[in-house]
Amino acid sequence: MSSGKTAEDSTWKAREQASEAQYARSKEQEQLQAIRDELAKKQQQQPAKSELDKDFEGGFGGQEDLEDRYATTLGEH
Repeated sequence: MSSGKTAEDSTWKAREQASEAQYARSKEQEQLQAIRDELAKKQQQQPAKSELDKDFEGGFGGQEDLEDRYATTLGEH
């Protein structure tokens, strides 16, 4: 569709691309702000959790429920 002299003009093309980029950036900023507002609202609604809310004594990678098979041996595995 670039058949006219205006489409071949590099100044006009650069201005149009800059305008489109500015519009896209402003839309992205609006979306990001909406997401930030939503997250902030969710965080305010949730009660604050403390370290005492955890019901396990540590562990690593979900292995805190595994039982130690060698706990009752004399070390002769």
